[in-house]
Amino acid sequence: MTTRTEWSAWAAERKTASITDWLRELSEPDWSATVNHALFDALAEGRLSGDDFAAYMVQDYGFVDPFTALIGHAIGRAPGMEDRVVLGQFMGMLTSDENSTFQRTFEAFGVPAATREAPDYLPETQAFQALLREIGAGGDYAEVLAALVVTEWIYLEWALRITRAAGLHPLVEEWIDLHDNPAFQDFVAWLRRRLDEAAAGLDDAAFTRMAECFRETVARERAFHDAVMPR
Repeated sequence: MTTRTEWSAWAAERKTASITDWLRELSEPDWSATVNHALFDALAEGRLSGDDFAAYMVQDYGFVDPFTALIGHAIGRAPGMEDRVVLGQFMGMLTSDENSTFQRTFEAFGVPAATREAPDYLPETQAFQALLREIGAGGDYAEVLAALVVTEWIYLEWALRITRAAGLHPLVEEWIDLHDNPAFQDFVAWLRRRLDEAAAGLDDAAFTRMAECFRETVARERAFHDAVMPR
């Protein structure tokens, strides 16, 4: 299901086809289940309590460290300065604007210092953290791009899909704003384009590794969001 031969057969049946579109389809039903997750509807409709929103953000913040490391690996393995500049700019946003949103959320909703310093991460959070670290440590540029495309494209799609209710807490609004703004849309489009280009030049074994990396990252996204959904 993840070979270049299967990609070629899929593309031959379509007038226009991109590798990233194929990878997304390959990752069903996990992709759609994550993008359409009830957590995001509850978030956008103001149905998450302050405690539940804070608990979700504590778990999600657990990805900032391995994710910034993953971007660092991408910068190191990028083929040239053009890619490094774009990835470096995104790293700057992540460690400034997005990090600030997390910290101010923890303050606003009274997350104890002990929880911030030593969070009790869910098993699904830990498994996803481990995957990101594994990809960063051993993956080639296309594999790292595959993981980045998944994490950012899924968040863009849910943020564009949801309908915001009036009167949301400003920090909830801010969290959505981070993932549906034009600059973020442009970054996701760039990531997809670069993965399409990088994957096209891979040998068969590397192509399969890249596709499996994409699909596994989607599966971990779904498991994480299922786990953090308030019961």
